[in-house]
Amino acid sequence: MGVKSKEQLLKEMAEVQGMLQERIRVQGQLIKNYQLLLSKDGLFSQIIDLFPYPIAIFTPQYTLTIANKAFAEEIKSLSANSDKKADRILKYKINDTRIASAVTRVFSGETVYLEDIKNPFSMFPGVVKRNASASGHYSRAVIFPVPADGDTITHGVIVFMP
Repeated sequence: MGVKSKEQLLKEMAEVQGMLQERIRVQGQLIKNYQLLLSKDGLFSQIIDLFPYPIAIFTPQYTLTIANKAFAEEIKSLSANSDKKADRILKYKINDTRIASAVTRVFSGETVYLEDIKNPFSMFPGVVKRNASASGHYSRAVIFPVPADGDTITHGVIVFMP
């Protein structure tokens, strides 16, 4: 294997940086679109239900106000009791400190993107703790705030992604 020149290394680093900047731009646009949707009451619940990834919207008290069909199906498949409904986040059940921190920091206006998360649904009631692959292919999440009129953050949103 040949040794790369400084110019080659710099070019590769610039390409990686460009890809990361584009990824951040796309994620930012996705979050803005969600926030816009949340401000529009009528069509919102229909659109969120059709989204293919699990979505949960929660209050500062960690009560779920809206969850889409994909979320309900995932919870049902992971629950010991299929009649049990996930209606809140149980912070004491969160094993990943990054998730615990993110669901708190979202109410300070922060957006957090997490990768390589294990057992992301274990923080909801009724979900039995299983191995890392039990929750299917959801190993990433974005957690972002939804402000009401002004700067008051009234809800947090978690979107689980493959």
